Order: sequence, then C-alpha cells, then structure tokens
Amino acid sequence: MNSIGPDAPLVTAVALCYNHSRFVTQCLDSVLEQTYRNIEVFIVDDCSRDDSPRIVEDWLRAHRLDWRFIRHQNNLGICKTLNEVVRLAKGDYFCMIATDDLWLPDKVERQVGIMEHLPATVGWVYSDAFQIDEAGNPMPRMFIESHRAFSRMPEGGIELVLWEANFIPAMTTLIRRRCYDVVGLYDEDLFFEDWDMWLRMARRFEAAYSPVPSAKYRLVGTSMVRSSWDRMVDSACRICLKHLRDGDLSVQARRAALAQLSRHALLSYDARSARHKSNLLHAAVSEPSIRLLGAFLAATCGLSFNACRTAGRLLRGGRGASPQAPAESSGALRRLG
Repeated sequence: MNSIGPDAPLVTAVALCYNHSRFVTQCLDSVLEQTYRNIEVFIVDDCSRDDSPRIVEDWLRAHRLDWRFIRHQNNLGICKTLNEVVRLAKGDYFCMIATDDLWLPDKVERQVGIMEHLPATVGWVYSDAFQIDEAGNPMPRMFIESHRAFSRMPEGGIELVLWEANFIPAMTTLIRRRCYDVVGLYDEDLFFEDWDMWLRMARRFEAAYSPVPSAKYRLVGTSMVRSSWDRMVDSACRICLKHLRDGDLSVQARRAALAQLSRHALLSYDARSARHKSNLLHAAVSEPSIRLLGAFLAATCGLSFNACRTAGRLLRGGRGASPQAPAESSGALRRLG
C-alpha cells in the first residue's frame, strides 16, 4: 500500500440512502472501518419510505460520531443529492457509496496513496468490485466483467471506451474535487448520474485503474434497472444528445455517440418510455436512416416495437436484419452509482 504522510489530504465521502433499511448499518460500518482517518462523512437519506432514517440516527448516536446526516423531506434523486454534497465538500478528494453496498477497509487509504503520486492530469481512480447477493453471499463474477470484457483495464484517456458502454463501478472511485470545478456538477435533468459525468471527465482528465478491488456491490431485486428502465433509457438518449450538441467531440467520439443514440432510442421505443417518439425523432435527424425514420413513423402511428419489427421484416421479404435494439443496455444503465 502507498504510504500517506502527516499532511494527509481531506477526503469527502457521501453515503447515499434510499430505502436501504436492511443494509445501511453494514455500509456505515464499512465507512467507519476505513483505515484512512482524514475523512469528512455525509449521510444523505433521500426521503426513504422505510425505517432507514431512524436506523441511521440510532447508529450515529451509538457510535457518537459527528458525521453530518441530511434528511430530505422530498425525493430529489441522485444527481441533485450528489450536487448538494459536492457543494458542501471541503475535501481534496470526493467519493460516494450507496448504502446497500460496502467498502473494503483500505479503499480510501489505498486510492489516496495512488492519486497523491499521480499528476493533476489524472482526475480519478477506479477499481473493480466484488458482487454479493442480498444476503451478502459472494457472486461468481466481478462487477466489471459482468458488464464488459477487457484484456487490459482501461487507463489514461478512456473517453472512447466509455462511449462503447459504461463499466466503472461508481462506489469504487476517488475523484479529485477540482474535477467538478472544471467539468461542472451532475446534470440534474438526468435520472442517473455516472455515465454522463465519466464522459465529461474523460474529455478533460485521465483515469487511473487500481488492480485491487475496493468495494462490494450488492445485487438487489429492487434495483433501478428493474424498476425504472424506461426512465433510464430516456436519460441515456438525453446524454447522447447533450454531448453531440456540445460540439467538441472528436470524430470517433461523435460517431460512437450517434451509435449510442440510435441504440437507446430503439430501446426507449421497445420500453414505450415517455420520450420514445422524441428520442426516435432526434436519432433520425442526427443520423438519418430508413430504420430510424421507419421506427419513428411506426411509433407515431401507435405501432408497438414488435409490430414495427415484424412490419420491417415483411417489407424486406424476410431478408436482412430487423430494426431491433440490442439485448442489453450500456453499462451506464446497469447500475445506480
């Protein structure tokens, strides 16, 4: 492990809670057990409907900690919640964890040691994470391999890799606080936070990879992917459009963003999301194709995605590929960070 000197930089950590009464004390224990001590900790409950706030208060009282506990009276969502804490953060580094996940004890110390020995051009470090089930039992695959297959983990300039799909487990990251000063805060118009932020950071900063897993990610049946898939694909389309409109993408990044916009517009059509017609129209205008235009016209006429696919197959006499979305979303849509 890299050694940290007597003037150890302050780290701001936030634990994000929403209906995690079954898991929150385990998560807070894992934050308390960090071997790195110069940490200011925020716990934010985003208007949980279960006993999470009471459990957090009891836990803080029992441990006599001065951690700051913020209770929302209304559900603000993850992007507004993170922005609230980033604005309050005094640390040189920032890290986050959802309170159904766990940190390993040396997570912060190891990553601060890495970042302190890297130039300011490196904006954040990430690692892999173990996966556990709801009972805390280990799952067979690591987080990253369940999303992407790499012969070598990406480091340095990773923007193009991120455009292929997100793969970074947010709870394993340690971010230089100044990154937010450069790229801005989380986009509060989005339903999820991580993919857009990583893309923005990757355009201005390099990333480092730590080969030592730093967290345990819990797979739960009530995850956002399962309960809010339609809102997630709408946000993915919004991310693609936003980056395309910024106008500072490289030729390769623009091509990748267009491909992702097309893919997620079709996913939103399949999910009948609130914005599926708008998504299809924007995709068809951004990169005109018969497939996208046909899907938009079919959606406007009220045809389902499957009906559109069947019609397209019949029009081609059964030849060629049908206008269908991929079986899985990008990694950004697989996990709330």
